[in-house]
Amino acid sequence: MNAILSLVFALVCSISLSAQTQQTKANIEKEPLIPSRVFTPPLPKEVPPIKIEAATTRSLPTHEITILRGDASTLPDIPPPPEPKAKAKAKAKAKAKAQEPTGEPSYLFFINATVYDHRVSHVKWHNPRTKEYFEAWCEWDWALLSSIPNIKLGDRVGSFHLLTSNINTDANLHFGRKFKIPDHPELVEGAFSITKGNENDPEALKALISLRDYYFNHKERLLLIQKARERYKTAAAAWDAANPPKPKSHTFWMKPHRGSRYLKEKGGNR
Repeated sequence: MNAILSLVFALVCSISLSAQTQQTKANIEKEPLIPSRVFTPPLPKEVPPIKIEAATTRSLPTHEITILRGDASTLPDIPPPPEPKAKAKAKAKAKAKAQEPTGEPSYLFFINATVYDHRVSHVKWHNPRTKEYFEAWCEWDWALLSSIPNIKLGDRVGSFHLLTSNINTDANLHFGRKFKIPDHPELVEGAFSITKGNENDPEALKALISLRDYYFNHKERLLLIQKARERYKTAAAAWDAANPPKPKSHTFWMKPHRGSRYLKEKGGNR
């Protein structure tokens, strides 16, 4: 009986570990979320009613600023938290040390990309670990990758930030002529070429291959994300145009919290 229970327990642990491994992998490779495309105009904040003890108004050429001071609370001050015991301090210190990251530190992976005609991209970046500078030309639209929050490089997952600029060669003129894409290697769709930096660097190759595969595996969803963002920006721009900022009068409400200490201080009766 004990042998059967041990076998069942081992099987359950194996399944649990396998599920955790698959879940971790899925969290990195999961499809990006489509943001809300509904723009909600900002609403004014409601101020709770308070008893006004003093009011000061300053008049400016275009608006007024009013400061209202409410009645201070007469409840006793919040007592300071008790000092933890030595045993609790040692336990908290040991827990904090156990949670310290091991291995290489986390990093910020920043890429600057210029995209031409949503087809070919010129990307520039520094390896966050070795600080080596790279440039590459890629035959895909890097602007769609701006929704990726992180990327795995080495043994740790780092934050991924992408700054893109889009150029439409038909709409842009240079000295009265159609804009010409700078000289670059001839590539087929999905290919890339490292033009500056070690073209055989394993981390650079891994980063480009990972991002390229992510792009083609989730291209349809990335397009939906881009359309949702464009609709949101259009609605926000229309609202801003219909509601241009105007000088408005502002009112600031000040109500001391737990006022017994405040009332004892010098100037508290003013």
